[in-house]
Amino acid sequence: MRALWLFLKCLMVIAIALVGAMFAMENSQQLSVNFVLVNSPEISLGLWLILFLAAGTVLGIFASSLAIASYRHKLARATKKD
Repeated sequence: MRALWLFLKCLMVIAIALVGAMFAMENSQQLSVNFVLVNSPEISLGLWLILFLAAGTVLGIFASSLAIASYRHKLARATKKD
């Protein structure tokens, strides 16, 4: 059963990677993003979108992990008092 879950996870990762690659290939317009102080190099629109999606995902996971750690700390402190 564990091997089946591992196989399905690998299959999902490959499928997501293929969809991302196709998305990047379909949005091949060259685009330069102007940040506040820095101009970025011109790369494809699809790649920019994937990069910003990945950055947003990482930042969201980080923010939620901080909230979860805070709640776990409060729970541990409340458990010790009882």
